[in-house]
Amino acid sequence: MKRNTIFKNEQNKPIARDEVLKVTTLLYFKEALLRERYEDCAELIRIAKGFGAEQSEISGVIAESNRGMKGSWINEADQKIGSHPRFY
Repeated sequence: MKRNTIFKNEQNKPIARDEVLKVTTLLYFKEALLRERYEDCAELIRIAKGFGAEQSEISGVIAESNRGMKGSWINEADQKIGSHPRFY
């Protein structure tokens, strides 16, 4: 379950709005990589950096997408009925 972890909040502190938007953008970036929608990646990186994403976070998403987890992640959603992939 932890293989898709991008962000950890170990102290259970409130999360700032920009932090939530950064993580959401990184998740969209990860999805674009896994679905091979590379034309969307540059814009998603720019948005994530605008919300405070560091290069190490972006590199981590890229590294994880290169580890071959594509098949099981994409197949979790049935595209015919409009389901969405789960990020856990």
